[in-house]
Amino acid sequence: MHIWRIAGVALAAGLALFLVTLLLKLILVAAVAFMLIRVIGWQLVRRFSGNLGRGRWQPNHAIAIDNPTYRVPMSMKGYTRVVPIS
Repeated sequence: MHIWRIAGVALAAGLALFLVTLLLKLILVAAVAFMLIRVIGWQLVRRFSGNLGRGRWQPNHAIAIDNPTYRVPMSMKGYTRVVPIS
């Protein structure tokens, strides 16, 4: 009966070591992925959006709402012919 106790302790120790190494590997992979995303992702964002303050699609000047340049004329829909339903 003494041998089974030693075998159980050895099995528990092996399982604990396996789980610890698995956890360390996951932490290492997560750290590497985080660093890659942080460095390469920053470069990709900078490449596609230009300066992070304003992307290429944003104007350099502020657009005022009351500026007549940006007003769209209202269009009135007109119907030339009305077809009765009945």
